[in-house]
Amino acid sequence: MNRRERTAVLAGARTEEVKDAAKEIRESCEIQILKQPQKTLVMVKVRESVKKSLFYLGEVLATECMVTVNGIKGASVMAGDDFEKCISAAIIDGYLNDASNDHRAVLEKIEKLKEKQEKAREKLNRQLRKSKVNFNVMGEQ
Repeated sequence: MNRRERTAVLAGARTEEVKDAAKEIRESCEIQILKQPQKTLVMVKVRESVKKSLFYLGEVLATECMVTVNGIKGASVMAGDDFEKCISAAIIDGYLNDASNDHRAVLEKIEKLKEKQEKAREKLNRQLRKSKVNFNVMGEQ
């Protein structure tokens, strides 16, 4: 799982789930907060579907944070204003940036979160498909 996928999973998880994934790291590593969590605005860039050109949709409220885990930097930027979730995600990032650590336990937790999110998404999609209307069929007699 690459960094982009991990970040997407952590962003989609609840605060308690991210804190749980970072719990062992907090207990076993030396953590320093370099940049306290703070609110910021981030421009959202979107690709237009017809001409495939980029444009800025607008701004979104986000929280950013930077930490060190055993001297290795970790950072997080999360949509919303959840400081605890942002700190925990930055701690996980710093831990995973250190090549000397055994990442299996943390990556397994993130993988379980990913599977849980995929199941929830599949369930929602099944519910939405029940109400899908096929307009091509409606016009036929």
